[in-house]
Amino acid sequence: MIETVTIDEKGRMVLPKKVREKAGIRLGTKLVADVRGPGIVELRDSAVLVEKVQEVAAKKLTGWKEEEHKEDRLIMDYAK
Repeated sequence: MIETVTIDEKGRMVLPKKVREKAGIRLGTKLVADVRGPGIVELRDSAVLVEKVQEVAAKKLTGWKEEEHKEDRLIMDYAK
């Protein structure tokens, strides 16, 4: 799906309703903006990104015995 988005004088943009619905973006969703190159910005739902990071971490850290460590708290704080 391709839609045109315009940036206003304050640097704001509005994602069209069709785009938001297809991406599952709702009111209050926090997005992470990643600059991929000149003129390329990728937006990701931060909650979905954190879930994926947790899935990968769970697989890679299987057997890790430390119950409470700083990185867990940082990830959970970021997800809020």
